Amino acid sequence: MGDAIRQLPGQYLRVLTKPGAATFALEKGKAAWNIVWVQLLVLGVISALLSGLVTAITLPLTLNSLNNSSSSISPSSLEQIKTVFTALPIPIAIGTLVFVIVGFFIGTGILFLIAKAFGGQGTFLQYTYSYLLFEVPLSILSTLVSLIPFVGSLAVLAIFIYRIILQVYMTMAVHRLSGGRATLAVLILPIIAIILACVGFFVLIAAISNGIRSTP
Repeated sequence: MGDAIRQLPGQYLRVLTKPGAATFALEKGKAAWNIVWVQLLVLGVISALLSGLVTAITLPLTLNSLNNSSSSISPSSLEQIKTVFTALPIPIAIGTLVFVIVGFFIGTGILFLIAKAFGGQGTFLQYTYSYLLFEVPLSILSTLVSLIPFVGSLAVLAIFIYRIILQVYMTMAVHRLSGGRATLAVLILPIIAIILACVGFFVLIAAISNGIRSTP
């Protein structure tokens, strides 16, 4: 397992700098559950540390704003709020660690089943292993650049789009699907979410309009 761990940085670099189904086709043969767990735990720990750090950095700003508005808050309530806020970094870090691990298996499980429904032939082990080859570096990079004022949000959006592209290539390689089928398997959930959001928006507008018209 030691050799496999030492090879991970090179694999990350290949996947990110030479995107394509052929790259993932070469990497998926190295899939093993122990390496999946190593990558996932590393991602979870780093994400937990970063979330705790961000909370610790933003906490003083929040406390200062509370102090400035303390005229509307009793001193005892203010102290209780400060105590709760001060203790937040640790539980947030722990919650992030659990969420990363549990959320990963739920998310990849759903995506794997969708790809299977489109005729995918890969295994769940190959899928999770290949997914982590770009998810680990891009997730960490996305969290770091999000801390940069103004340009951070644009960088996060660019990383998100690139992640989708890599996910399509990975799905093509692992499940031996065509580009069209793999793209649809990856994008079907976002498409459904957008459609539901649009329907909900128009229903809300219609309800508001009816309410205004019925007002005497």
